[in-house]
Amino acid sequence: MKRMEPCFRELNHTADLAVEVWGEDFSELLAHAAEVVFALQGLPEPGGKRVRRRVELTSPDREALLVDWLNELLYLSETNGEMYASFQIVHVSDTSLKAAALGCKGRPTKRKIKAATFHALQIADSPGRCAARIVFDV
Repeated sequence: MKRMEPCFRELNHTADLAVEVWGEDFSELLAHAAEVVFALQGLPEPGGKRVRRRVELTSPDREALLVDWLNELLYLSETNGEMYASFQIVHVSDTSLKAAALGCKGRPTKRKIKAATFHALQIADSPGRCAARIVFDV
């Protein structure tokens, strides 16, 4: 998978944290959005116990799938004391996802993201690019 650098930018937002994230297609957008969540929280130093979590989701549409994906990862991270650094999207459609999150034991070292929200959520497609604006509750 070809990687675009950078794959996100922070946007001005009065109270919460807002980002624009992109990839070549919806699958890559999902992986990059997950990377952004954990990069913004601050990954722990390498060397902790390695972990791999499987995630399977079904949602009514792409917007809900994106929010559900990010919130499931945040839930898994919080409940298991894990931070994820890479993501393998095994299958994706507009309403379902099968993926793996890889990382290590640890907690955020910077800020804490509580949840991805539907506030001002936008997903836009153009040739060779799928982008989203996402607001996080911090």
